[in-house]
Amino acid sequence: MSLIVLMSTYNGEKYLIEQLDSLLMQDLKPDRILIRDDGSKDNTVDILKDYASRYDHIEYYCGDNIGVYRSFYELICKAGDYDYYALCDQDDVWFKDKLSVGVEMLSKEDNDIPLLYASRYTLTDKDLNPINSDVSSLYGYSDFDHALVYHSAPGCTFIFNNKAREKILMYDMNCRYCLIHDAIIHKVVTMFGKMILDNDSHMYYRQHGDNQIGMSADRFKEFKDRIGRFLFGKIINYRSNTARELLDVYGELIDDDKKRLLDMLANYQKDNKLKKALLNEDAFKTGTINDYFFKLLVLTNRI
Repeated sequence: MSLIVLMSTYNGEKYLIEQLDSLLMQDLKPDRILIRDDGSKDNTVDILKDYASRYDHIEYYCGDNIGVYRSFYELICKAGDYDYYALCDQDDVWFKDKLSVGVEMLSKEDNDIPLLYASRYTLTDKDLNPINSDVSSLYGYSDFDHALVYHSAPGCTFIFNNKAREKILMYDMNCRYCLIHDAIIHKVVTMFGKMILDNDSHMYYRQHGDNQIGMSADRFKEFKDRIGRFLFGKIINYRSNTARELLDVYGELIDDDKKRLLDMLANYQKDNKLKKALLNEDAFKTGTINDYFFKLLVLTNRI
């Protein structure tokens, strides 16, 4: 069994050492830790150089600032062939069993299909003090239908197999629509394989105000933020744009029902019949307030 950890860094000097040390303390030692620095201006590269000089399985290289999702995609491309790939953020801290538990759960599945593991996480402040929150309970859907329209768990909880990587690499995130890499991974794997959700936390998910991607522990604030994004957000139609690209890349490889759902999302703005069907599609319903947001986004052509 072979395992690689992929990390993208950017101006991460403040918390990077804690995360690297937590990787070194894993029960299941990764064969390789490959790190891409995305144009840091602080001492991040000096830290990486020091660790790489002391640990043979830690490698890093520096690149231009291309943003977090392209940086991770480049890492996935450059990683080479391994049985399992784990994504890692620079500012979290992993519990020692994070990799061992994830790989064990994946190893019990059919590795001839794409597999993706994701877990809960412990939300913390900048000093790793746990924050009482149920936000982490909203950590993703394991079915393709809901993956198309709802967020996944954070990519920092992801471990996926080689079959998943093969399918992910078909979707070139450098030229295809991509809001964030973990959303594409989530959709692609559930399209062709299986997602395994772990109800336990195996990491501290640090929130410190400088996160490139993060969340609030305050459910009311999260609700207000969603309203704000709906009313004033500049990023719109990312679900339909993503669906259009997924249909273009994978349309000939998927069954008719998946193709129907992708077509509905991709083209509802141009066809009132499709819009009506989308509003009434049972596959996307959750029985929660999310359903109302979904309908609002569809009615205003923002989904």
